[in-house]
Amino acid sequence: MNWVLDCSFSAALFLPDEFSPKVRDFFANLSENDKLYVPLIWWYEITNVLIVAERKNRLNYVEVVKVTLLFEQLGIETDNTNGVPFSKEIYRLANLKKLSAYDAGYLELAIRQEATLASLDKQLLNAAVNSGVVIYEF
Repeated sequence: MNWVLDCSFSAALFLPDEFSPKVRDFFANLSENDKLYVPLIWWYEITNVLIVAERKNRLNYVEVVKVTLLFEQLGIETDNTNGVPFSKEIYRLANLKKLSAYDAGYLELAIRQEATLASLDKQLLNAAVNSGVVIYEF
């Protein structure tokens, strides 16, 4: 199965105060046939979450390294689509669905990859459902 992960969903795997057993179970139950996709912005977002978590003593350096290694082991595939046609589609989706450009990027990727979207963002999930995208439900 194809999956698109957003930052909110991914962060619930490792942030102590946002930890979700259901998110942990999702990652623990992935099969070899599952493919995880993220847009390029995910790496900026997740890295920023790690930086801020360490600065605010929510995680220590060793925990940050473990999270980074975990993401490496998961074999996450980064979508590098870019350019004017891509930007126009992100703009269209963001306006149509009342999303940020960042969230529209996750939605666009899920649509293009015919993937299930894994997010904790209710507005993004609603937009996905209204666009015919299957969402991961808890």
